[in-house]
Amino acid sequence: MSEKIEIMGISVEKCYAEDVMESINQQWYQETLATYGVLTMNLLLAAQQDEELKEYIETLDKAVADEPEIVKAAGLEDKEWENDISEHGFFGTVFWLLNHYKNEIFLLGENEEDTEKLYGYLQEKYPDIVILGKDFLMGDEDDQVDKVINEINMWNPQAVLSCSRVYDLERFVKRHRKKINTKLWFSLGSCLDIFREGGKKPSWLNRFMEKNNFKKMVSKYNEDMEKM
Repeated sequence: MSEKIEIMGISVEKCYAEDVMESINQQWYQETLATYGVLTMNLLLAAQQDEELKEYIETLDKAVADEPEIVKAAGLEDKEWENDISEHGFFGTVFWLLNHYKNEIFLLGENEEDTEKLYGYLQEKYPDIVILGKDFLMGDEDDQVDKVINEINMWNPQAVLSCSRVYDLERFVKRHRKKINTKLWFSLGSCLDIFREGGKKPSWLNRFMEKNNFKKMVSKYNEDMEKM
């Protein structure tokens, strides 16, 4: 039976890289769409101010922790899970699987530049992934939403990969998942995070501030809960 954890009022399933791979392999034979999303400190912070993002996280079929700090935020001392997160990044696991099985995918970004960067990155690093189509979605106007949904459905890919900076695509898949014809949707979070695997490292100061802000928010939430 899966183990549920809670982080700042958000309930998710604790899962290892092996669990994710097994789930993905089973999903190819299912008829309904399954959603997988990277779980980061920044996403959890954003969800504290956005109920829709919170619902998005909790309705993912697999919310995959991608930073060891999330383990401690869940109130756990679990070195095995921390090591699993550090050694098996969500991006690498997904890209390796899609490349190994030569899967057909569709790419979606929040703007044309990010979509093209992701396309170029995958073409260079994972050339056996078959990219059927690509597009971007800026805002939530009905005509743009319908255009993207129709384009995905026209290609009928095995999987969709999305990357975003301000979580518009996370909201998009939560709202419209029943309209989309594909087996798997991978919400990869920020394209900038993906490109770090290619050698672009965030400054130590930015990472320090991210971790510090996250720890402060978790501590404040836990203190507020104790007072209730």
